[in-house]
Amino acid sequence: MSATPRVISAAHTALLKFGVPPLTLWQGVEVAVSWVRYRRLHDHPPSLSAAAVAVSLVAFPLAAWACARLKRVALTDDALFVSNFRREIAIPLRDVVRVKQRFVFRSAIVVDLARDHEFGARIEFIPKNAHRWFWTHPLVDQLRDAVAAAKKI
Repeated sequence: MSATPRVISAAHTALLKFGVPPLTLWQGVEVAVSWVRYRRLHDHPPSLSAAAVAVSLVAFPLAAWACARLKRVALTDDALFVSNFRREIAIPLRDVVRVKQRFVFRSAIVVDLARDHEFGARIEFIPKNAHRWFWTHPLVDQLRDAVAAAKKI
């Protein structure tokens, strides 16, 4: 095992994980309260305000689904060190079944595991320099190569 794990997840993962869902909830509540305020005053709400309320009701669960599952990930020659910012576990690379990039939220990398670990059978993280929209991130291929090398041993 390598002495020092190399962090492969983005530095802003904690901000995404703990900041985006509450921010979208707060924004949704603010939109809903302003819409109710218009209705209580028997004033006509601005056009598209009902659509804004509906979008806010959809945005919070989507943000929670996309961001709250993110993990901090570090890599060694034979293991992934995965953290949920409270606890860190080591997952052997031989337990990895598949590495892919998410289709909808393109910057996230998904690691499917052969069995459940403390964080489940799927690990999702945002890699460093995740600004590629149409191409697969090079880290996906690097992780696939590392998994193949770990399974050969």
